[in-house]
Amino acid sequence: MGKMKKLMALLACTAMVAGSIAGCGSSSDTSAPAPAEPAVSEPAGESAEAGSEAAQGDSQVVSEESGTLRMYGPGLFAAVGENGTTDMITGVARPGYSELIKRWNELYPNVTLEIEPIPWDNWKAAIQTAALSGDYDILIHGNGNADYSLDLTEYLEKDPEVKNALTFYPYRRNPDNMTEVRPYGLSYTLNPVVCVIDKEILKNYGVELPDSSWSLEDMTKIAESCTGTDPVTGKETYGISMVKASDAYKNYILIGRGMDNEIFEFSPKLSETKVNFDTPKTQEVFDYLAELGKYSSPDYLEGLDLANAYTEDHNLAMIWAEDVYNVYNTIKAAGLEDRFMFLPLPKIQEGAHKGITCSNVGDLNICIYKDTEQKDLAWKFLKFLVTDPEVQQWFIDTNSIPANVEAGSLLYDVMPADYADAITEVISTSPEGYNSSASVWYDSTWFGTFQSDIVTEFDQLLKGNATSAEVTKDIQSTVDGYLKSLN
Repeated sequence: MGKMKKLMALLACTAMVAGSIAGCGSSSDTSAPAPAEPAVSEPAGESAEAGSEAAQGDSQVVSEESGTLRMYGPGLFAAVGENGTTDMITGVARPGYSELIKRWNELYPNVTLEIEPIPWDNWKAAIQTAALSGDYDILIHGNGNADYSLDLTEYLEKDPEVKNALTFYPYRRNPDNMTEVRPYGLSYTLNPVVCVIDKEILKNYGVELPDSSWSLEDMTKIAESCTGTDPVTGKETYGISMVKASDAYKNYILIGRGMDNEIFEFSPKLSETKVNFDTPKTQEVFDYLAELGKYSSPDYLEGLDLANAYTEDHNLAMIWAEDVYNVYNTIKAAGLEDRFMFLPLPKIQEGAHKGITCSNVGDLNICIYKDTEQKDLAWKFLKFLVTDPEVQQWFIDTNSIPANVEAGSLLYDVMPADYADAITEVISTSPEGYNSSASVWYDSTWFGTFQSDIVTEFDQLLKGNATSAEVTKDIQSTVDGYLKSLN
């Protein structure tokens, strides 16, 4: 059975896997510059006739609708460009979004797509400006901002094909009632956090390989055991590299969730929401991160510890990795597939989600501009993006992980189980409704400088300039001041 027939069969099944996402995908998708002019789909005509035949072959109906959909934003479209790109390090070629446009033209020959990709630099401000202009129907990686994104609850209820196939959404809090979370967009590709294990380093130190049932305590013991002089190679090795220090808030999310450290008590009004950050439990989270810091390379805080990662000179026993597909490609290009493996991060220790990995799932998402006059047509594009079989294969070919749960099984066609199993477990076991950007463990959307404060304080913690008690007190003070200002 060919890839496309296999995927068609997979997508015919109903995905019953519960899940949700972290707020953002990897920002590494910046390799290709945005085109100077928006890409425009082909007009109707001979291509429409050809499209009709192709669509009929797939048992799909060609739409007679007409119009123009304008799209704007960063992410995958900017990364691959209209005509594709080739990675300078791995040599991996990725097809451009012209293939997606071609597929769209087959099904909607009279609806023109105008795609205007942008880089990640200042993307939030750019998206807000684009929304205010009213010139766009669809915002790529609109990040589910309720100020300009359409709440898709009603569309999902009316369209079970999407609701059942796609259980990851850019959930955000409803600004009119902060106790509610709503899907203000759809995720189209996912980016789970995994732990990359160097099996050779663990073997050299006589440390048993962990499996996906491991605990946070197990991780600490392995990090400690593998820090020092490798008894076989004589090289200096380090036990762990967490998510890069400039994104240290992600480390807090992972361990805060892993220890079930609920810090928010949401009320309908933001000003009445309680933030309980300066607590012994939060200090425990930071103490754990500080302990891991002892087994990190001195270059970690400067972001230089990954310079030799996934090469013959690799000297890190464990790495918390986000851009997992690219990490795998790097390992494969170096011919080191047998040396490494992926694992989900350790299991959550207590609470309602005990026994589930504390790994997050990031995403690239897309939303409908809430004031567009083409809401229904824009929804059809979103549905096309997350359910069409050829688009799901295009995601795989671009080295992306489809958010469509059944399509995610195609990973096993492109990487060994030592890598794909961890990705699949993280995605398939993430609790329904969970979203790190809108959870009781972490929410940076509504609390001023909360996210950047965590990064700053984490730096001071690892440098030994502050204790966990001082860190939590400082951040609590800032949050309290912000909430007080709302009144």
